[in-house]
Amino acid sequence: MPALILPHHLRLGPARFMFSSNQLHCLLLLAAAVAVPSSTVAEEGYWPDGKTYCVTLTYDDGIPSQITHALPQLKAANLKGTFFSPGGVTYRWSQEDLDQVREEGHELAGHTILHPCARKNDWVKPGNASEDYDDARMAKELDENLANLIKNGVKRELATFAYPCGSTSIGEDNHSYVPLVKERFFAARGTQFGFEIPSQGEIDLFEVKTVAGHERDLAFQLDQIRNAREKQGWLVFMFHGVGGDHLVISTDDHKEMLRFLQNDDSVWVATFQEAAAWVKSKQSTAPSVTSIPE
Repeated sequence: MPALILPHHLRLGPARFMFSSNQLHCLLLLAAAVAVPSSTVAEEGYWPDGKTYCVTLTYDDGIPSQITHALPQLKAANLKGTFFSPGGVTYRWSQEDLDQVREEGHELAGHTILHPCARKNDWVKPGNASEDYDDARMAKELDENLANLIKNGVKRELATFAYPCGSTSIGEDNHSYVPLVKERFFAARGTQFGFEIPSQGEIDLFEVKTVAGHERDLAFQLDQIRNAREKQGWLVFMFHGVGGDHLVISTDDHKEMLRFLQNDDSVWVATFQEAAAWVKSKQSTAPSVTSIPE
């Protein structure tokens, strides 16, 4: 049970200090209220169906190796993922690819159209850097991204998003475009390293932390899963290429990560939308502790 912090006028002082009967009654009620959430978490858990922790598998950019390698491995493991992409036909994905992602039960989610990133990246095409955007241009691109998703079966009110390159700012002044995302999407994933522990307090559902699946080795990635399990957290993996393309994780390592999750009965492997919806529902119903009357 967490330590009970008393307001200044109720803190223990010299031996002559005495609680009034009303104050003592309020303290006992507060102590019981504080104890209940800890007991509930220990006995019932934060995650649904008695699961200990949550892992979300996300795939960025809508690239061919995800269709060629990631989808068959996810299907074999009976796991679902979230694919952040322009949401429509591109030079990378065909309509057949989009149909396969949807029909196999995966989440199709937003990632802009032109994938604007900072101008300092030498692969960014002139005119398409994040510094070249203003609110009107970004709003138009997000609307197109969302329209593509809806056309491909995504419910408008449940559409989620990932910031290209993890950047949440646009324009030469680097102002935030998070408000534009909040107007259109249900939740968003960033690229800040780590995992969330929503049972310990409210988290920002418009910049959810992540762990890049291609970084370090397999042992490191499995350690992240174990850490999330120990803390009863929400771990969101970010993949790009699987056995090809860019920022690549090998097909063997990807398969082994899925196998690890498949064999762990304590994990809830949920799409980004599913996990975000669960966390949002818990945050909206979280009890608040009222102040003690004097």
